[in-house]
Amino acid sequence: MPLSLLRPAPEAVAAACVGALLLVLDAGVVSRSRIGLAVVASGVLALVTAAGSLPAYRAGRRWTACALSVTAAAVSLLTTSLVERTVLQRTPGWAELIGLLTLLCVACRYGRPLPLAASAVPLFVAVVGLAGRAPALSDLPVLGRIDNLFTLLPVGFVLLGGYLRTEDGRRQTTAERVRQSERLDLARDLHDHVAHYVTAMVVQAQAGEHTAERDPAMARQLFSNIERTGQEGLVAMGRMVRLLREPGGPRTSAPVAPVMTAIEELVRRFPAPGQHAWLDKADDVDSSAWSPQLAKSVERLVQEGLTNIRKHARAATTVHVVLGTSGDRLVVRVRDNATGQHRSRGRFRHSGFGMIGLSERVAELGGELTFGPMPEGGWELAASIPMK
Repeated sequence: MPLSLLRPAPEAVAAACVGALLLVLDAGVVSRSRIGLAVVASGVLALVTAAGSLPAYRAGRRWTACALSVTAAAVSLLTTSLVERTVLQRTPGWAELIGLLTLLCVACRYGRPLPLAASAVPLFVAVVGLAGRAPALSDLPVLGRIDNLFTLLPVGFVLLGGYLRTEDGRRQTTAERVRQSERLDLARDLHDHVAHYVTAMVVQAQAGEHTAERDPAMARQLFSNIERTGQEGLVAMGRMVRLLREPGGPRTSAPVAPVMTAIEELVRRFPAPGQHAWLDKADDVDSSAWSPQLAKSVERLVQEGLTNIRKHARAATTVHVVLGTSGDRLVVRVRDNATGQHRSRGRFRHSGFGMIGLSERVAELGGELTFGPMPEGGWELAASIPMK
């Protein structure tokens, strides 16, 4: 077992030292009798149950924690009744007081309504009851000016537990929002990768089916391309699975290529037989100055645009990818020349998730996304995104 698991946390050590100090203080001022022993024992029980209630709450065993709290409160009330009927004790049991207040605070922070009420009420009553075996507050140098101390203390710890409960809820909400954002980002990437690679494989398989008899050499080339595309898709899926399975581990995946290199590779490998695709990049487009979010979004825009052409514009003979600027905005266009009646062969169903993901990516960067037929014919996917 690692030594880090055997070594107690500094907070636990500090709490144990404070508890031991309070028990020594109690043992030094109570009478040497069974009553004094009962006060010390009640303090030990309160501290032990306080230490055990926190792990119980965190493990989801709320009724177990409630039982511990009720037991500590019942023993404290019994000890108070015993002390009040016998001797005038000089201490309320400081260890016992701290243990009960800790139990009350932890219950208000982690408890659910029913177990919270079942444990908080007896704990509150037990703390208030400690005033019956405490010395007169006027005899104490600091606490003499505080009225109803044993009522204010539990109220303060209830408020502290409620405040910590609110902070826990706020942190949980924030963490869930972050997780949801990460899930959406992964869902977009998963869709983009699957759509890109699988669509390329399906399209080439369809082409191979029609060319196998009249052009065996072309068919062999298409099937070779299918194998290569499938292998690349498996590698991409492997990287995503590692990110999902090891969210806190070291990022050991292969280095990411520069965004322009990736876009040029997408365009270069896109054309099917009879198609021509090219990339036009304006001279003032500097991809090295793009933020990681912008670079990723531009690559996904080009990838999704090309994938949609593969799916729905098989008759297109020319595909044009344009990267330019308009003021302080980057303009990305993916165009084809397929006419309306040739835009789809009906072999791909429209999932809609690709455009939803693109719209979310562009909107997060403050940009605008448009798509539709062009006046001169063909189809265009266009985005205008701020570069700063």
